[in-house]
Amino acid sequence: MDSLTTHHAYLLERDGCPVALFQSYEPAEDPVGECYDVLPGDFGIHVLIGPVAVGGHTERGFTAALLTVFLRYLFDADPSRQRIVAEPDARNERAVARSLRAGFVLGPEVQLPGKRARLVFLAREAFAGA
Repeated sequence: MDSLTTHHAYLLERDGCPVALFQSYEPAEDPVGECYDVLPGDFGIHVLIGPVAVGGHTERGFTAALLTVFLRYLFDADPSRQRIVAEPDARNERAVARSLRAGFVLGPEVQLPGKRARLVFLAREAFAGA
């Protein structure tokens, strides 16, 4: 990924332990761009969040907080970004529901290399973390 100017990866750590990997990309330069009409200002993300526990218990709200911070960062970093696209596995009901709670709207199911995905879109003006 280091060799691509269109794709970026962010490893998030908490207390020295990796907890999440976020990737951002230009949809027109990614296989997802072949599955929908990419609009000017579209920006894609992949989100991989590991289990987060404090004192042996899952910390409620941590995933939502991480996602909100990452989305805010992406929108604030470039005012030309008008819409975020993500593509959780279509079978991952929790990931799709999490996206909807964050303000994304459902797009179509598409076939990507290695998975059947549900596209979800978040318009800048709909972002509740703004």
